[in-house]
Amino acid sequence: MKAVFLALTAALTLNAQVAVPTTGGKFETRGINGSGGVTINNGVSTKPAPPTKTKLTSYFLLGEPRQWKSTDGRSLLGTIIAFEESVIEFDAANPAAAREAVEKAPPAELPAKPTLIRDEKVRLMVNQKPVEVPLALLSEDDRKYVDDLKARMPK
Repeated sequence: MKAVFLALTAALTLNAQVAVPTTGGKFETRGINGSGGVTINNGVSTKPAPPTKTKLTSYFLLGEPRQWKSTDGRSLLGTIIAFEESVIEFDAANPAAAREAVEKAPPAELPAKPTLIRDEKVRLMVNQKPVEVPLALLSEDDRKYVDDLKARMPK
């Protein structure tokens, strides 16, 4: 029984041994990409971010919202707008300065002769976004509406 116990103890002792590294000298510091020294570059820039500029754009409505139809029968709801616009630019990171810039800006005024048609296109405000639509794609009734509006514009 003692022989079995000693054999079992010897087997457990062999399995429980810890491997010791065989490096004889101290560890060396190697640089990244062969630079020779320790270099850490995690991609973080230390430059300050440029100021965030925001634009407030005002559009000039030239008519009431209406249903516009294309020559192929599709339709969309929009308002005809002038090609001119009023833009105020301010620093979005400073809310007080932004408020002051908007308050001090002169009120947007419609030009004496707003541009209704440019490059055979009209500009519509659809879902709060300006969209340019070629006159050739508009239905006959919509082209007539644009012509009537153009005739009423100041010369």
